[in-house]
Amino acid sequence: MPLHTPSLAAAAAVIALILALSVLLASWRPRRDALPATGLGLLASAAAFACAAGVGLMPDWTSEVAAPVGQSVALSAYTWGLLRLHARAAPWQNLTVMPALMGVLMVFLADLPAARDLSHDAVLIVQCLVLLIWGQRLAPEHGQMHRLLMLGAGLGLLMNMLHGGYVLLGITPTSEPLPLTRAEAWRLASELILAFVPACALLLMSREDREMALQRLALRDPLTGIANHPAIAERCISEVEQARRSGSPLGVVLIEIDQLASLRARQGKDVVNEALQHTAAHLAERIRRSDSVGRYGPHAFLLLLPNTPTPGARHVLRALRESMLDAPAQGSGADVLPLSISMGLWCGVPNPRDSAESLIAQASTALQAAQEAGTNRMRVAV
Repeated sequence: MPLHTPSLAAAAAVIALILALSVLLASWRPRRDALPATGLGLLASAAAFACAAGVGLMPDWTSEVAAPVGQSVALSAYTWGLLRLHARAAPWQNLTVMPALMGVLMVFLADLPAARDLSHDAVLIVQCLVLLIWGQRLAPEHGQMHRLLMLGAGLGLLMNMLHGGYVLLGITPTSEPLPLTRAEAWRLASELILAFVPACALLLMSREDREMALQRLALRDPLTGIANHPAIAERCISEVEQARRSGSPLGVVLIEIDQLASLRARQGKDVVNEALQHTAAHLAERIRRSDSVGRYGPHAFLLLLPNTPTPGARHVLRALRESMLDAPAQGSGADVLPLSISMGLWCGVPNPRDSAESLIAQASTALQAAQEAGTNRMRVAV
């Protein structure tokens, strides 16, 4: 049985409508993901396919104007979803100008089928390029679903270019419900790809983004926002192995806030939590990009200084201790909490017998010696 464009478009419209309603119902909660935009894009695609399916049954403007505008709206919605997923502000003037331009061109070129088809292809090509560019810019380091989005946009770009080539060669599609011509096949394939592949990619990207966010939360300390004990302990194991293989020095530092027990007794647990939060933020802001810091215990922080010999580690830690004195914590209300920290440092090239636990234990012994000597002190393990 020969294939007919209206029947295929009608089937695609039903599928897109079902998917759109499902996605929109699932996105009723306000959250930062691509579901609302994806649902809107699928809804616009469903409308475009429905208009295309009405050839011979509805006025000509539905297939010649409304259907192309629906396609353009869908691509703008998918671009919005990509930006929303990455917490980027949507440039509405740019996202709305292409559907508006599509509508204007389709109306003014209604009596020039070849020019109308070329304009249709040109607008979609530009929108595919925009989607490709944003997909490349916003591709996460460990994400995989951006590739599917860019594949869909790339295939849509290619097929619209091929369809434009057929139009330039004078092979234009017919508006009658006859078996598919080659030009119609390229156009229909492009419409199906641009309607469904970016939508599926955005749905999968939303899920991937939520999973990555949960993984990040699982590795973060809920009070301070820096790496938690399992994360910084695993990082320490990795840094020790790397330093042993490369023969480069590594600094392992345990840090505690001075006189935290007396602070708890005087002002309570909430003030202690504020002190821990302030210290964690202070350390995270002032360490080097190559360094790592995390909450190792209830009151202890673990700082890792890769590729750092003992003199360099001493210099870094002295600067951290001095900056803590210069930046007191802001307590509840207008209270100011002057804080100081003590540190225990192990520094050197790990030998085959050294483990992360043994180096941390040596840094802990040095920290105890520093605390016994007073406040705002540092001792180096020997």
